[in-house]
Amino acid sequence: MRSREISAEKRWPRRPLRVRYRHWVFRLPFVRNYRGMVVGRTILFKGDDSEVSQTLLRHELIHQEQIDRHGIARFYLIYFRDYLSNLWRLRNHDAAYRNIPFEREAFEREYEAGRDIDRRT
Repeated sequence: MRSREISAEKRWPRRPLRVRYRHWVFRLPFVRNYRGMVVGRTILFKGDDSEVSQTLLRHELIHQEQIDRHGIARFYLIYFRDYLSNLWRLRNHDAAYRNIPFEREAFEREYEAGRDIDRRT
């Protein structure tokens, strides 16, 4: 498993954001189909750094911005509350996931220009 750090900016005052590739968590059954996720100040990816697209990296960085905006605990409470509410209402995992407001925002913003990431290790 490889990892690197992205330098801290003004909006990340605590500690640098870490990015880890080929993470073991994606072997678990309930996350096997995902390619990336944010856990606290760390972005985890299923594949190697050459397999991670700029779009996916941008998507996960948007989630990191959301965490910075709401706080870690509040972000995850809202995220899972909305997912469970959508799952109850829609009775479909994919639809419930796509209708989480945090996911909708990330999908809408992942193609924004001017958000290129320095991919140097």
